[in-house]
Amino acid sequence: MLEYYVKNVQFYIILSVWLVVGMYAGPAIFVVLPFTLFLMRNKGMWEELLIGFFFILILSDSLVPALHFAKNIKIVYLVVLAGFVVLDFEEFAPLNNLYRVFIPFFLIAILCLFFSPSLFIGFQKTFSYILMVVLIPTFMSKFYRDGKEFVFRSIIYFGVTILLAGFVLYFVKRDYAYIALIHRFTGVFGNPNGLGLFAFLLFTLFFTLNDIFEDLFSNRQKIFIYSVIVFSVFLSNSRNAILSVVILVVFEKIFKKSSFLGFIFSVILFFINILISDYIPILIKEFGLESFFRLNTLQELSGRAIAWQFAWAKIQNNFFIGRGFGYDEFTMRANYHLLSKLGTQGGVHSSYLSLWMDFGLVGLLIYFRSFFLVFIRAIKLNRLAFSIMYAVLFSAAFEGLFIGSLNPQMIILLMIITLLNDSDFYEREQELPQLVVATK
Repeated sequence: MLEYYVKNVQFYIILSVWLVVGMYAGPAIFVVLPFTLFLMRNKGMWEELLIGFFFILILSDSLVPALHFAKNIKIVYLVVLAGFVVLDFEEFAPLNNLYRVFIPFFLIAILCLFFSPSLFIGFQKTFSYILMVVLIPTFMSKFYRDGKEFVFRSIIYFGVTILLAGFVLYFVKRDYAYIALIHRFTGVFGNPNGLGLFAFLLFTLFFTLNDIFEDLFSNRQKIFIYSVIVFSVFLSNSRNAILSVVILVVFEKIFKKSSFLGFIFSVILFFINILISDYIPILIKEFGLESFFRLNTLQELSGRAIAWQFAWAKIQNNFFIGRGFGYDEFTMRANYHLLSKLGTQGGVHSSYLSLWMDFGLVGLLIYFRSFFLVFIRAIKLNRLAFSIMYAVLFSAAFEGLFIGSLNPQMIILLMIITLLNDSDFYEREQELPQLVVATK
């Protein structure tokens, strides 16, 4: 990785300038950042433009007041990226067509805006969601068509750099990287669950890249990267992230032997989970892992059960057609004091309930129609598809993974889905050995 840092020192200086200007020069970031983006575009720094966006999304996930500028500038960055795709369309054509499968969902999301209690926020979130689904796969496909597979390596290196920065922050400014009250590590993220979800998705992206491009990373690099990611998952103490990683690895082994066996195993696992859920605390005590699994919060799911009950009550008012993007956040914030007294803070903590709140049962079904079509198409190209699908579905049950757009988790998920769905990634990989033989 040292070679990566040496090669990209100029880019990291640019990121540092954004960070310093945003923290200490206030509104100046709205001039400096777009100006820098145009300079990068003129130099053809497409890789840096995408990773720079990734960087801003990560900053926006922080709860540090000095980094709040990233929450405002990220939509500007996204619009500028969209403008570049339009201005330099020949660079990106043809666009990745992944967005087409989500068009029915986009339409229901737009319809629900007519019932939104906060139209401006709802429109902004809808607009950004659509742009993300169009732009991120398009950038990924462009890199591969241009023969720049090394960009995918750079994305992983950058993600690992963010995790390493969290370790450094722990020793430099511990209060920003560790919540002493609950003994959980957050790194550079706003909360430990955010770190856990980021690390799980980065693990999944790395897992997928190693399956498609066997020689993209050396064995030594793989060991180091996996170690940093897994260590971050455990430090976050996120049960959801830990189990999601375990599900991905275990299911990959099973689906590798047989897709049918994997399906049967998933059905059995579902029913076993229902049958033994009452005995999980007993098993945890037997192994002496009460502290690690935070057994005192397990039965209440760390306040999630309260949030879920509240969300379900609100869903009854808009059962079939919801009130658009942002309605879940609007409702939870409006009732923040009540929910805090009941023992929960933050959002709904479930993608399924959030989707139902925002888009109603109709929107929920349309979303998952698109989601499952993506993975059904992907399984024809990559045997990992269903393993990843089950792990992501499990994670989404406890996190708002599907409902957000401008966050560091969503961009990684879109990268993963693109890798699984774009046939170009597999056609060339299959052709390479034949070309080598022909050359010999």
